[in-house]
Amino acid sequence: MSRIDVMVPEDAPTGIATVGIIINSSSKVFRLGSPGVTMVVESPPATPPCTYTLSPGNQALPATGGSGSISVTAPVGCSWSVWNRPTWIAFTSATSGTGNGVVTFSVSANFGSSLRGSVTIERTTVAIEQAALSTPGLTFVGAMPHIAAQDVWTTTFTLVNKSATPATAGLNLFSDQAGPLTLPLVFPQQPSTPIPLPGILPQPPKPGPEFLAASFDRIIPANASLIVATAGPQTPPVQIGSAQLSATGSIDGFAIFRLIPGSQEAVVPLETRNASSYVLAFDNTGGVVLGVAVHNVANNFASIPIVIRDDTGAVISPPFTAYSLPANGHTSFVLSQQYPFTANKRGTIEFTTPSGGRISVLGIRTTPLTTSTGTNTLTLTTVPALADVGTNGGSIAHIATGAGWQTTFVLVNTDATAAQATLKFFATGTGTPLSIPLTFPQTGSSNTANSVTQTIAAGATLIVQSTAPASDPAPIIGSAQLTATGNIGGFVIFRYNPNGQEAVVPLENRIASGYLIAFDNTSGTATGIAVNSIAAQDINVPVIVRDDAGNQIATDTLTLAANGHTAFTLGVDKFPVTAGKRGTIEFVSGQIGALGIRIPPALTFTTLPALAK
Repeated sequence: MSRIDVMVPEDAPTGIATVGIIINSSSKVFRLGSPGVTMVVESPPATPPCTYTLSPGNQALPATGGSGSISVTAPVGCSWSVWNRPTWIAFTSATSGTGNGVVTFSVSANFGSSLRGSVTIERTTVAIEQAALSTPGLTFVGAMPHIAAQDVWTTTFTLVNKSATPATAGLNLFSDQAGPLTLPLVFPQQPSTPIPLPGILPQPPKPGPEFLAASFDRIIPANASLIVATAGPQTPPVQIGSAQLSATGSIDGFAIFRLIPGSQEAVVPLETRNASSYVLAFDNTGGVVLGVAVHNVANNFASIPIVIRDDTGAVISPPFTAYSLPANGHTSFVLSQQYPFTANKRGTIEFTTPSGGRISVLGIRTTPLTTSTGTNTLTLTTVPALADVGTNGGSIAHIATGAGWQTTFVLVNTDATAAQATLKFFATGTGTPLSIPLTFPQTGSSNTANSVTQTIAAGATLIVQSTAPASDPAPIIGSAQLTATGNIGGFVIFRYNPNGQEAVVPLENRIASGYLIAFDNTSGTATGIAVNSIAAQDINVPVIVRDDAGNQIATDTLTLAANGHTAFTLGVDKFPVTAGKRGTIEFVSGQIGALGIRIPPALTFTTLPALAK
C-alpha cells in the first residue's frame, strides 16, 4: 500500500476544503476537514510496468511462401496487440492477448517484386520481408562451399558490386540436408534504432537490423559493399551448410568463417567456375590435416567421383570411390578420417563434376598450435581448389622468408603427362632476381637460388620451402612467377613461426583488366596489401579507394618496376583515410597480381581474395 499524508495548514480557513491528488496516474479528489488535521490516504499496491520482449524479431521469408511466428514475453496481466498488418501477411493466430503468447502468420508465393513490411507489437516493430520468385536479370553467380554458425563459429559474408550501376544480390543458405538453412543474420553497416512509440522511451540502438532468414535479397549501390554476418546466441549445436549467390549485375564476394576460441579465421572464396573437376592438395604430415567441404550446386542428385593420389602422382584410392549428395546438398569432413589411407601423406584429392551437374569444393588446412598460455588450438588456412589449370603458369603476389617468416610453394601437375615447372623469384621494389634459401622436403635437398626448375610427374605434387634465419632483422620479401610446359597450378603458404599463423597466396593466372580487394579496418582489424608486376617494363598502376557505400575517398598511382613488387598496411603505410572504415581498393591494370591479408587484433591472418574486374 502507498501512504500519502495531507496536512491542512493551521492558518487555513475553517470549513471543508477539497484537494486534488494524483495516485498511480489517476486523478483523485478528497474532501478534508479542520485545519491542522492530517488525513491519511491509502492507494492500492503499485502494479509493475508492462515490458514486452519479442523473439526472434525481424524475419525474411522465401519467395515460395512460408510461415513464421513471433513469441511475446510479458508479465501476467499485461495486454498486447498487433498493429500495422500488411495485407500480404495472413495471421493464423490471435493478434492480441495478455502475458506470454505467440503470434503466427503465413505468406503465399510471391509472384511480384520483393515485399517488405512490418508489424508492431506494443513497444517493438518487427520487420518482415519476402523475396520475389523471379527478379528480372537475376542470374546465378557462384557458390560458397562452406559456412558455419552458432556454437563456436560465425560466418561473415562480403558482397561487392564491381559495376558503376546499382545491382540486386540474392543469397540463399542451404543445410547439409539440402533444405533451407535458417540463421539469424545481422547487417552491421545499418545501425538499427527502433522508432519510439508515443509515450514510450526510445530503445537503445542495436548493432544492425537482425533477420531470421534462409534467403534474402538486397540492392547494392554502385561500387559499394554489403556485409552480412551470422548472429544470435552462440549455443550448440553448430549449424553448417553452404550458400549460393545470384545477382542482376557484376556482384562478387567471399565469406570468412571464424572459430571463436583462438580467433582463427578462414576465407571461403565465391566459386564462379563450372569446371570439369577440382583438385585439392593436402599435406597430412607433422600433425597437419585437411578439412574438405563439397557442395552440390545443381538441383538434382549427384554422385561425385573421387580420385586420391599421393605426392608422386600414384592413385591410392580404391576404384569407383565416390561421394553422393542430394540436390543443393553439402558435406564436410576431415580427409584423414574419411579416408584413413591419406594419414601422414602428401598428395591430392580430385572431385569430378558429374555430367550435367555443378559442384564447388573448398579445403581448410588445420595446424595444431599451443599458445603461450598452454592452450591447445588450431590454426585455419584456406587451401584453394585448382580447376581449369592451363599452361600459362601465373604469378604469386607475395613471398616472405626470414625473421620468423617461412614460405612454402605447392605446385601440382594436373595433367596426364609429366611437365616442367620453373619458379622465379623477384625482389621487392627493383624487380631484380631474388636469391633465397630453398629446401625440398620430399627429397631432403637444399640450396640457395633465384629460380627453381623441376619436372613434375603426372598428377604429382612438388613442395618447395624457403626459411631464412630467424635472426635476420627483417624478412626478405618479394614475389614469384611460374612458367610451365604443361597444366601446372598451385599456391603458396606463408607462415609466421612465432605464433604459428598461416595464410595462402593463390597463383594468379586470370586475365583481367584490374583487381579489387575488399577491406574491413573496423574494430582494430588491419589490412595488408601486396601488388606485383608481371610486365617486362616499368608500369603505372592507377589506384581507386572507396568506402563501403561506394564513395571514392582516395586515388593514387603506384609505379612498379618490371617484375617489381610492393607491400603496405592499408590505413597505416598508405591511404590513412581508410583507418576505421570498410570499403574497397581497386588496382586498374591487367599486368599485375594483387593480394589482401586481413589482420585481426589477435594477429590471426586471413587471405582476402582479389576480385577480378
